[in-house]
Amino acid sequence: MLIYDISAEISDNLPGYKNSRHEIVETSEISKGAAHNSSRVTMSSHMGTHADMPLHFIHDGLSCDSIPLDYFYGPAKVMRLNVDTHVTKADLLPLDINEGDIILLDTGQSPLMRRGEFYENYVGLTADAAEYLVGKKVKTIGIDYLSIEPSNTKTYPVHKTLLGNGICVLEGLVLENVPEGEYTLSALPLKFKGGNGSPVRAVLVG
Repeated sequence: MLIYDISAEISDNLPGYKNSRHEIVETSEISKGAAHNSSRVTMSSHMGTHADMPLHFIHDGLSCDSIPLDYFYGPAKVMRLNVDTHVTKADLLPLDINEGDIILLDTGQSPLMRRGEFYENYVGLTADAAEYLVGKKVKTIGIDYLSIEPSNTKTYPVHKTLLGNGICVLEGLVLENVPEGEYTLSALPLKFKGGNGSPVRAVLVG
């Protein structure tokens, strides 16, 4: 059995969306005479490798504590795409995408998850690609940078189309060393009451 860790490391090298920051502060250290080590962590609910709930963009959408966990656990397909700008419907048409699938797209961006600074020209999905996935009735779609939506948006059609039609989103995946194929995914969100998103420890078993 092989386990692939597809989560970004939470460190100073982790970028934040549009340079949002996280902070880890040591509050108790054995090396300084304390009885134990402890830390305080401050970060966005959409930091690093994370899950978007429908509530992120849909007023009455499902939240971290109400979403069925099979959106983030179960059979998943890793698919590699070579795209110049963004993922379009035409890019998705040749792929084996079926109803109920969890699809994880490797667009070659995983190294950017160790870059530290936010990369403005990342690859996201176009609106027609999101509409195609809705038509295919997939369960969850994942991508290998901090947002599935191109950064120049002001109306967020991709998020609203996906989340508004019950498709959950995984962002910030690290897929560069994972062969294409079928796996069992575990990327469970923390159980934040009313949470609109959550960091996850995402792994693939195959």
